[in-house]
Amino acid sequence: MNTDSTATTLSPALPPAQPYQRGGTLLLVEDSRLTADYVRLMFRSAGGRLRRADCLRSGRRHMSLYTPDAAIVDLGLPDGSGLDLIAEMARRRPRTGLIVATSGDPEMEEEAFLAGADRFLPKPFGSGAAFCQMLAPVFFGLRGAVVEQASPGQAALRDDLYLALDLLNGTGTRPAYALQFIAQLACMTGDFALERAVIARDMAQVIALLRDRLRALPLI
Repeated sequence: MNTDSTATTLSPALPPAQPYQRGGTLLLVEDSRLTADYVRLMFRSAGGRLRRADCLRSGRRHMSLYTPDAAIVDLGLPDGSGLDLIAEMARRRPRTGLIVATSGDPEMEEEAFLAGADRFLPKPFGSGAAFCQMLAPVFFGLRGAVVEQASPGQAALRDDLYLALDLLNGTGTRPAYALQFIAQLACMTGDFALERAVIARDMAQVIALLRDRLRALPLI
């Protein structure tokens, strides 16, 4: 995984800082298990609860039951844009204390802020320190935390590779979403060959590379 430091961007209209909390809830709306594992590992010191939704529908279901203390929302989801969910979170009362938009496309930053996000976190994620600093105003356990760089397991990578192949083979999948998911996976893992194949839209090569990556992983 790329470990280069990546700074988050703050919205010019960032709401007043919330009091530090113990045991708060972070809602992660993210389709990639690899990214979700990274966030889970980074969040271990928070002393809070992590809840994950893998699509807009699931994210809305969570929001109908509770208001999270913070939320990280991927902008590219299988059933639509995370911008819609961010706008709903920003309008909701009580409002989610910290709404973070995340995307592998830096050009989405302005749209994220217009939708109501407080911060923008580009992918691939940077250092664990930057991640913890971003969430520290909401989660007491991350204040001054010393966190080692997260290394998600191979099971998470395997799941994302299988999902990528399923997206390419699925009849109901939006082609643009499938390519966006695979491009993000390539970026998160530093797989430049896969990234070039996606940019070239060489689908035969993309499929061949995904299968090669799966065969290279150990069975256990």
